[in-house]
Amino acid sequence: MHMRLHRFFIPTPVPSSGDFTVTDENLLNQWRKVLRMDVGDTLVAFDGRGEEAVCTIDQLEKKSAMLSVVEYRKGIVPTREIILFMALIKRDNFELVLQKATELGVSRIVPIQTARSEKKGMNRERSEKILREATEQSGRTTVPVLDDEVRLFDAVKKNHVPLIAFDPRGTLSARDIQDRTLEKLGIIIGPEGGFTEEEILVFSEHNISIVCTGKTILRAETAAVVALTLALVE
Repeated sequence: MHMRLHRFFIPTPVPSSGDFTVTDENLLNQWRKVLRMDVGDTLVAFDGRGEEAVCTIDQLEKKSAMLSVVEYRKGIVPTREIILFMALIKRDNFELVLQKATELGVSRIVPIQTARSEKKGMNRERSEKILREATEQSGRTTVPVLDDEVRLFDAVKKNHVPLIAFDPRGTLSARDIQDRTLEKLGIIIGPEGGFTEEEILVFSEHNISIVCTGKTILRAETAAVVALTLALVE
């Protein structure tokens, strides 16, 4: 039976051929202590630029490892550039969105502060770790960019891609989002409790389409997964 190789994001450039050294302590610890890997084992390494390398471990010590590239190949890269503008919600739910958005192929995530969003901000270090791990697990070779938190109104004003917001008061259907063959698209998901009337008004003023999320009220994290699935799954 064909064993699936472990995939790892390497924080330094991975060459297309030859040997290279890995000194990242977390990776080395994971290889040695958690996965019990050893010299001669094979893994897949990628640095986030879109390619990946099948490598064998030539040396594995406490402070460094030497890998040699066996095969260098083009990796899985999303075909559309989708930016998720995600309202800050409870931490566990927000982190679930980070994971699922990565698996579905989102390019960038912009955490937004809305009138009803969680006042406590995200933990950047933890959030970036979730994005890296989800990228490793999903098979894609680019890690989503995580922006700093921004107010919804500022995000809308500074934005340069077509935007769609999801809200039960929307007039467009889910089919409308699938019909759009835009290479770039921004999706706005509100918090628990939804957007305020003022926020809906701002969407209208900026010609932002509002898609109805269906007959039932979806939780914020569910709405994010539904919206991204519609936009990304071909």
